[in-house]
Amino acid sequence: MGEPMSVLEAIRTRRSIARMKPDPIPREVLEQCLEAAVWVPNHRLTEPWQFFVLEGEAKRRFAEIRRNFRRTQLPNPDAPEAQAALEKVYQDTVQTPVIIVVTSRITEDPELREEDFWSTFGAAYAFMLAAWSYGIGTYFRTGGLRDYPPLREFLNLQEDRRIIGILYVGYPAEIPQKRRTPASEKTVWLGG
Repeated sequence: MGEPMSVLEAIRTRRSIARMKPDPIPREVLEQCLEAAVWVPNHRLTEPWQFFVLEGEAKRRFAEIRRNFRRTQLPNPDAPEAQAALEKVYQDTVQTPVIIVVTSRITEDPELREEDFWSTFGAAYAFMLAAWSYGIGTYFRTGGLRDYPPLREFLNLQEDRRIIGILYVGYPAEIPQKRRTPASEKTVWLGG
């Protein structure tokens, strides 16, 4: 485990990594990244996040749930081409070294609820930056799987918890090259 890169370098170079190597990730590095995640800004210090780290059998069960969810979205899930696609979903999932389900508390207060959701996403992003600083890639997924009852049951999620997203974590097999519009084209300076 070498020295992590600077924060600015991690922010500028981090990419969503879709293709990952099967190499295991040291638990101590994952723990450091999770520790970084809990230091994000959080109004009223509610600390609404909870992380479910899936490895081994838990990851295989999650892969089955993900495949079953995908099956519900297909117009003809029994077609041969659908079977191949569903098997690919399963295999891609089990071959990902670590999967982390990121959840947030749901509060009755609408303003605090939104702040908690954003703070929990911030925690996921802090994890992604920390991981990238060690050369570990991530892919943050959202979508309908978040609300799929079998996934909630598998995690034993209480009614007052929401899945914010799912982090797929592993060493990059390839790093996509991306561009961003310069900040100067997306910034309005007022009062100066």
